[in-house]
Amino acid sequence: MSLYGPGLIILLIQFAFAAHVIRSGRSYVWILPIMFLPLIGCIAYLIFAILPDAANSAQARRLADDVVNTVDPGRGYREKKRQVELVGSAQAKRELADECIKRGYFQDAIDLYQSALGGGFENDPAMLHGLARAKLLAGDGVGAQAAYERLKAADPVAFNAEAELDYARALALQGKNDEALLQYERVLPKYPGEEARCRYALLLQHLGQHERAQRVFREIVESVRGSPSYYRSRQREWYRIARRKLGS
Repeated sequence: MSLYGPGLIILLIQFAFAAHVIRSGRSYVWILPIMFLPLIGCIAYLIFAILPDAANSAQARRLADDVVNTVDPGRGYREKKRQVELVGSAQAKRELADECIKRGYFQDAIDLYQSALGGGFENDPAMLHGLARAKLLAGDGVGAQAAYERLKAADPVAFNAEAELDYARALALQGKNDEALLQYERVLPKYPGEEARCRYALLLQHLGQHERAQRVFREIVESVRGSPSYYRSRQREWYRIARRKLGS
């Protein structure tokens, strides 16, 4: 039985839906009915905002996970772990590995991805991307670089802007700074956000190229200041870093 009463559960679900509004970039107007008309607002958001996107199964799974983990933190992890124990399929392992990354269990995620890849999914893009990211977050730059190169060879389309950015990070992690700078410069024009630009500027600063770094930090601040509220919200972390580095 849940430790939470019905009122608290509804409140937690409201916060999960409100967080989804912010992360998905939808109008903040949705937050008003969600928070002040709990039942009607949540149902309306589900019908008019979530269900039309139901074809996007990844987004639907993320929302479901948000709600479940808000009401019962840890439940999503326990259920995914149980599926691996009961079924042991590659898909079940990938979903548990994804959950492990969210929780910072990077070595567990690596082990799960490697096990899943060994089950006939050697060139599966989602598996390879997950493995590469887990290795990067675990601090294994060499392993991450190898995994990203394997992903690019298996499916060049899946080697998207996000993967290209992490590939640059893997190079920098190994001290391959010239290669990392070139890779950052390749990904900057196509990356949809300020993270790539900010990480590029941080590397420039680390290498003593302070004038170039300051110029990029200024570009970030100006870009975010002149953008709509939803973009400013999404880029808050990189904006703060840029402002701090500029001393403003």
